[in-house]
Amino acid sequence: MEFSYQAPETKIETEETYKSWDLAKLMTYTKKNYHQKIETDIKDLMPHIDKVVRVHGESHPHLPAVRNLFLQLVTELDEHFKKENNLFKSIAEIKADATKLEFEISSLVGNQLAFESVLKNISDLTNEYTAPEGSCRTYNLVYDSLRAFSKKLNQYENLESHVLFDKIRA
Repeated sequence: MEFSYQAPETKIETEETYKSWDLAKLMTYTKKNYHQKIETDIKDLMPHIDKVVRVHGESHPHLPAVRNLFLQLVTELDEHFKKENNLFKSIAEIKADATKLEFEISSLVGNQLAFESVLKNISDLTNEYTAPEGSCRTYNLVYDSLRAFSKKLNQYENLESHVLFDKIRA
């Protein structure tokens, strides 16, 4: 099974391209190419994580912790997407109040820091997403998918930090 969040080896769009877009296009792109795909792919990945934990968790005690961390990440992402979607919906009102705007962006940045921390813990527990020698296909799939997920989330964070938040502030 291949997941849609698999990060391409080269970016299709450059940061300069994103910067050239108006805010409405950038918000639509963010929702379509990050929010929706990540939510769908989490639903696709969770059964495989559950299966690997169920089958191998006893002999590989780090796996339940990886699952719990991933669930924590899912919760953080859900909260982040809701905040960001609310920001997108009320952008004109929020932009009119500089203090509120900075509060909302700071809150989203706080979520990003939480993502990075959880992903670092997952990476550490999985030996940088390296499945043990002789692992089954599903075990390898989960680790490869987690690696790709981490890469995609990093791209999303960079888009937010280096382009989207600046556009919102402008």
